[in-house]
Amino acid sequence: MAADPQELARLSDRLTALMREKLGVRADTLPAALRRAGRKLPRRLRQDGDVILNAIERAQNPRLARVTDGDGPIQAARRIERYLSTIDPAAARARARAYLFADLAFRLAVVIALVIGILAWRGYV
Repeated sequence: MAADPQELARLSDRLTALMREKLGVRADTLPAALRRAGRKLPRRLRQDGDVILNAIERAQNPRLARVTDGDGPIQAARRIERYLSTIDPAAARARARAYLFADLAFRLAVVIALVIGILAWRGYV
């Protein structure tokens, strides 16, 4: 089955919008969205993104479009959509905020411990 350029364009737009919504990626095209998503996507899904991008590139050439696997990019897009549908952006933001506060608390505790240690070493405590 040959890859349909219009179907691949719709697929690309749908994935870009989903990444914008779920991952907070600021991009207008699928290549930019995949690049900016980076490690927010698992390795296998980044490889699926490459499959989709290669299919889009090959679909531009009529001869290559005939020999391009039409189901491969569609299945790759389904896997990416399935993963992105499980992501809750509000929970991800809350988790990031909690990690930030935990990091700040740890750093503050280390600084306080160092100050107390220096004061004790100098004989002030």
